[in-house]
Amino acid sequence: MASIPNPTLAAGIEALKQGNYQDAIAHLEGVCEMELDDSIVTEASQSLVEAYPKHGQPEKAIALCQHLREHPDPQIQEWAAKTEAELITKYPVAAKSPTDATGFTPLEDQASSPLKLSRKPNQTASSSSLLPVPYSPPDIPTLYTPRPRWRNCGRAQHWHPLKSPKMERLWLVAITVAIAFFWLLRVLVEFAMETINSILVELPWFQPFQLLYRDPTLALGITLAILFILSPWLMDGLLQFHGLEPLSLTQLASRHPESAKVIQKVCRKRRLPLPSLKILPTDATVALTYGNLPRTARIVVSQGLLDQLKDDEIANIYAGQLGHIINRDFMLMSLGVLIIQIPYTIYWQIPQWAEKLKELLLVKLPGGRGWLSPILLGITGTVASVSYSIYWVLSLPLLWLSRARVYYSDRIAISITGNPNGLTRALLKIALGISEDIQISGQTSGLLESFDVLLPVGYQQAMVSADT
Repeated sequence: MASIPNPTLAAGIEALKQGNYQDAIAHLEGVCEMELDDSIVTEASQSLVEAYPKHGQPEKAIALCQHLREHPDPQIQEWAAKTEAELITKYPVAAKSPTDATGFTPLEDQASSPLKLSRKPNQTASSSSLLPVPYSPPDIPTLYTPRPRWRNCGRAQHWHPLKSPKMERLWLVAITVAIAFFWLLRVLVEFAMETINSILVELPWFQPFQLLYRDPTLALGITLAILFILSPWLMDGLLQFHGLEPLSLTQLASRHPESAKVIQKVCRKRRLPLPSLKILPTDATVALTYGNLPRTARIVVSQGLLDQLKDDEIANIYAGQLGHIINRDFMLMSLGVLIIQIPYTIYWQIPQWAEKLKELLLVKLPGGRGWLSPILLGITGTVASVSYSIYWVLSLPLLWLSRARVYYSDRIAISITGNPNGLTRALLKIALGISEDIQISGQTSGLLESFDVLLPVGYQQAMVSADT
């Protein structure tokens, strides 16, 4: 059965009333897969119970009733039990093995079960044989059935869920990094203030600024608080220069259904707001998360990552990014990365500014061609070197947290997908993709370098991995 690009509950119910059961099922299944509102998912599931038998699939209706019997609403439970009994009476053959209607083992069971995905000999690989994702209570496994094309994708067959790691170490690292970052920033600000006043004292006709002799701690704290509040939107603005575009969950599901289902399942189970999904039109394999709260979180991936990785690998990357949101480590990282963009942007843009200034001065002072270029080169070179040094120094504590937090997000990703092999392949492909992008362009792009600490694989790690 063909999937519907933009499934809606209203369209599914209308098609059901008109007797167009194929379109009704397509719409309703799409709603169950993509919708996060439990009430809408429940209503769509009840409509599917009515549509499946009329389309010759009573076994799916029975399986769906069994799932709805676990619904927290007693009225839904009563309705599901009554409807299931009626279906079993009317379709006794279908009732013998309703849970095998799709012929596939659920995703949650693949990690702990040695059984491979199987399909009945007389069953085709059409999407009409798939059971939708109706209602997903927090403590009840989702009725989730992978698509046939995910077979033989190298999933671990004897994997066992990992124990949740203790978060005390991650929080200790985060607190230490926050203190070190603030201290470094304060030292740099004090040094800049003293340097400016020292220069002004030596110059004629200038007086030092008395404000620069004050303790900058309070002003710096207030500035950081404001930047923290505005960080999601400021980061959006920075990434707009790299072509940042929105990516809807429906668009993601049309090409990478497992990835979309993982996002939906985690957000529903953890009671998280759906993060804003975005995409960067670059061939480099990039994935990063930023924001100041879970409700303002953004998960950004590149077109290169979606093109070069398989669906189960992309699902692991999204699960890892969701792990950063679950652990809340993305908040401090977002603020830190936003701040280091200031010196990095100066370093990256100074050659272009210098070239424009040189052309302007040559127009105003045509006789200074011989001595103007060396002076501009010396000034801009010094400014660029100082700016990059500040960026590098401030990046050091963030790099520690960046690499420490990956251990926890990777464990969450594996626990969500039950596919450690997929995560391993994804990280390797990301490293190869970044290395290939650097080799083709002949340089490390500003995106890869300035957002390095947010990436699952840093560009320097990628180059080392590619060489080995």
